[in-house]
Amino acid sequence: MKLAIALFTLLAGATSAQSLTGKEFDTLSRGSTMHFTNSGQFYGSEQFFFGQRTVWRADDGRCINGKWAYEAPAICFVYDDGSGPFCWVIEGNAEQLTVTSTRNDAGEPPLVLTLSGQDKSEILCTGPLFGVSFQP
Repeated sequence: MKLAIALFTLLAGATSAQSLTGKEFDTLSRGSTMHFTNSGQFYGSEQFFFGQRTVWRADDGRCINGKWAYEAPAICFVYDDGSGPFCWVIEGNAEQLTVTSTRNDAGEPPLVLTLSGQDKSEILCTGPLFGVSFQP
């Protein structure tokens, strides 16, 4: 019985995810574009630049410049339109990344996004601000 408990404890510890630090997230994201889904549906994409600058593209095609900062244990985003901070606990790695909102709306479960892809492509804005130049 003690062996079973010890094995269970070891396995639980090995599979539990730890949130990424700011440095780990910067290393994983800088110079890339990350694409996110919510329950299998496209949610948005974010392109990451040097200096913790970003461009977010929502599912409707509109884009906005932003900046992120590490506020343990979360990565928090603020955008040039004054929206934010939007804070997320990011767990995993480039192969399997889960992003969970720290926002707690009265009785609603937190929004959980999954990294569905990561590449070096530039954000393409097709929404209401189509044609506007975004400078990270």
